[in-house]
Amino acid sequence: MTIEPASIGIGRTLGRAADACEREIPNLPDFVAPGSPPKLAEEAGKRDGPAIQTPVIRQNPYRQLVRRRFSEPLLLLLIFVFGVWMWDNYTGNPAGPQPDQWELAMRKADRDLRLAAGTANLPAWIRPALGISSLEETLATTEASFEQMVRTRHGHRHHQQGPEPDAALQDEGAYAFAVIIALRQNGNPAAGPFRQVGLPGPPPPEPILSRIIAGQEHWWDLEYLKALDIPETEMASRMVNARTEYLTTNAIKARGAVLALALGGLIFVPGTLLAFLRPETSARRKRVNYSHRWLLNFGLGVFLLAFLAHIGFSITFNAALQQAAPVSSDGVSRPLMSMPVFITLDGLTRFLPAFIALGLLFRRSRHAVSRLGIAGPIDIRMILGCFAILQVIEFGLRMTLDRSGTPDPLGGLQVAEDGMWGLLFGIVSACIAAPIAEEILYRGVLFRSLANRIHLAPAIIISSVVFAIVHFYPFSSLVLVGAVGAACALCYLRSGTLLTAIGLHALYNVAIKIPEWIVYHTPLS
Repeated sequence: MTIEPASIGIGRTLGRAADACEREIPNLPDFVAPGSPPKLAEEAGKRDGPAIQTPVIRQNPYRQLVRRRFSEPLLLLLIFVFGVWMWDNYTGNPAGPQPDQWELAMRKADRDLRLAAGTANLPAWIRPALGISSLEETLATTEASFEQMVRTRHGHRHHQQGPEPDAALQDEGAYAFAVIIALRQNGNPAAGPFRQVGLPGPPPPEPILSRIIAGQEHWWDLEYLKALDIPETEMASRMVNARTEYLTTNAIKARGAVLALALGGLIFVPGTLLAFLRPETSARRKRVNYSHRWLLNFGLGVFLLAFLAHIGFSITFNAALQQAAPVSSDGVSRPLMSMPVFITLDGLTRFLPAFIALGLLFRRSRHAVSRLGIAGPIDIRMILGCFAILQVIEFGLRMTLDRSGTPDPLGGLQVAEDGMWGLLFGIVSACIAAPIAEEILYRGVLFRSLANRIHLAPAIIISSVVFAIVHFYPFSSLVLVGAVGAACALCYLRSGTLLTAIGLHALYNVAIKIPEWIVYHTPLS
């Protein structure tokens, strides 16, 4: 008798069981495991009989994104390009002042001098709170601004970049510069250094009187006529003083409303500071989602890629507009598009980096809204408390760094914000699009990425510094922008929603843009 091996016996037993199964369930298809090669799946599908549905295990796609990393060479390349762009903007040769910039610089100096002269009777403590300096300080700032414009124009002429301002604007700026210098030195505008600034001599009074009658004068025109002591000075003084009073009244109302809002927000400052200083609870630590888990390498790469894509698109778009803009017979470029179209395109351009970042970070749009907290809720008390704190910081900077630093001749003014369409442009661009897009990019992506891997204090500082330096403002304004960025980061962190940071950012920009438009962009007659 032959003894079969155990493996042979087991094999025959399994074979008989399989034959029995085939008799009970004919045409049994082959089992195709998930992830099997396509060829096996195709062959199994060609067989007759009902197919057996294998369970499909769906994996969370965000687990793959959480593990994703930017290649180190690519990340270093993005950092290098970002650094080169920043270096070029801060150290490159400044472009010479364009004709509209000369006009804006003189308008800003005119309105500031009118406010200083028109509020001379107000208590000394009210004027700084309203952002109004004394007449002596404003004259010094105006002289430094005009000197900076003249120096930039000479350097621009040396490098031969772009068009020069026309002769009329150069002469008007030189005349204003000479009058301001004379007012500060000897108090007699008629004895100003007109020849030293390139003019043949003191201008005749007739053109200045014509400007005053037409409502197109500057503050220094009346001071010059007073020095000449001509009979028409009294009539000109009444007309100029009426327009100065109109400007002063509107400025006090607009800036007073901002001051009242800041004083009201002081009530919420203690609660806001306590919320910022309160340590995180265990319940709050548990409320984490995908945005709290992505890697710093990945988040930083997404931020740089979105930011540089926006810069490249903006430069290309602006260059294309300049090339395509029609030129009139007198050599002045005319607008290529209407203001509604320009406002729409500007808003979409501002949203571009946020769209790129959200597209790289989230698979579904509703996840971007819920994970970053864009849909709310919003903490109004925290917003008002932070707004009051920022107003106090701004007042302190205005009393210290602004007085010792180099003045900005333009003060951030833009020709595009003139008129009612300019007001709409400022609201859409600076008060709606910029707060939403920038908070998504700088707080929702950059700060969130840093806070995921390093301590909160360094994350707040680094993200705020980056937010400040990309705005290219004077030093005191950079400090203020950095404070705004830090406040928005704290609002996002402690409220748990990005909508609170967006609300603070929007409120702060509104408090700047609306009074600025009333003071500098509205006609006085």
